[in-house]
Amino acid sequence: MASSEQLSYAFLEAHPADAARVLERLAATEAGALLKSAPVRLASPVLRQMLPLAGARCLEQLDDNEIAGLLHRTGAQAGVALLRYFSAERRTRLLALLPTALALAYDLLLGYPEDSVGAWMDPRTLALPADMTVGESVERVRRADEALIANPFVIDRNQRLLGYVELADLLRMGTTTSLVRLVRPCSHRLHAQTLLTGLPEHQGWQEASTLPVVESGDRLVGAFTHAALLRALSLEQVTSSPKPAKDTLVRVASAYWFSVSALIQALVGMLPVQRGEENS
Repeated sequence: MASSEQLSYAFLEAHPADAARVLERLAATEAGALLKSAPVRLASPVLRQMLPLAGARCLEQLDDNEIAGLLHRTGAQAGVALLRYFSAERRTRLLALLPTALALAYDLLLGYPEDSVGAWMDPRTLALPADMTVGESVERVRRADEALIANPFVIDRNQRLLGYVELADLLRMGTTTSLVRLVRPCSHRLHAQTLLTGLPEHQGWQEASTLPVVESGDRLVGAFTHAALLRALSLEQVTSSPKPAKDTLVRVASAYWFSVSALIQALVGMLPVQRGEENS
């Protein structure tokens, strides 16, 4: 009779998308242990199918070399999405372990201007996939190791922000109810490239102390709190003096980054596969 490990590996190989859905519902420690034990050729397609936030939480359970091996096989597009959810320090270590061409491309894609929302957001915000049931969602909230907010965000399979769900609604509804039925629209959201200047007057703060942060395509990449905004502005006042020329350059650089980021991402996808990777 086949062992449970063999059956698990067979499932990963034959149904990577379904396996990804299962891993997203497990505790990060359990899912990470499975990715750690499985051969890279089986684990990487599953990781590619997982929501980036869930995949990153699983990878955090592995050591740097193991993560780098999976990122190498997972591919640039999925790899960049996963790396966004790591701390800057660990991200630097992981990039150093990747092939030079990939590391340079990743570094470009991961960059945010230091006075932008993206540089100060919390990428560890809890986001629930819309295809979950209420019962699964409640369990996911209960086990959450991400930063908890008053009402979790809800995303689709493309990481696109659909809205949020109130915890009170989750507790009222039956466990088999589809989460998508409870989604409420987010009236306000911030783009990761938005500069901090002018944000204290943003209308969204009148309705919530935490706003979702999105990138192109309305992909959720984190959350930005009013407290983080105050800290960022306070630090900026302490460490810098008025420099009109510099401010202008920052805005030009930010606009340039926004316009070329999609092009860079497309070019990353065209990078040649390392010969060693083909045989691993």
